[in-house]
Amino acid sequence: MKEYELLSGEKIDFSSLSDAEQEHVGEVEKLIAESVDYFEVWRRIDQPLKQGKNFTSESLRELYNSPRYKLLVDLLERYRRKTYLEK
Repeated sequence: MKEYELLSGEKIDFSSLSDAEQEHVGEVEKLIAESVDYFEVWRRIDQPLKQGKNFTSESLRELYNSPRYKLLVDLLERYRRKTYLEK
């Protein structure tokens, strides 16, 4: 079981994600490792999660509270800090 600890201290069990979700996280990790533009990384996180979907406040809240979304946003925040704050 691979656990990921968010900056908030919350722990996400990586194995609880579906194969497709794990693949999406892996793609984002690869982009970050390759130092792809921050805003491109954000687009690659956000687009697959929201593309072609009609959201209600409830379904959007469900997305934002999902383990995958939390993990991806945490990765993005760490990348932002590394890119813009650690100079």
